[in-house]
Amino acid sequence: MKFVDIKNDIAFRKIFGNENRKEILISFLNAVLLLENDKKIISVIC
Repeated sequence: MKFVDIKNDIAFRKIFGNENRKEILISFLNAVLLLENDKKIISVIC
């Protein structure tokens, strides 16, 4: 099985750049940026 490199802008947009995947993007950003409690991202504009 071949995996995409999410560091690639096109792959990132395919995975996270969709209105239906906002919650996945928010969760990903909070995890990568190590945001917790009142610092967490709660919404994004796609």
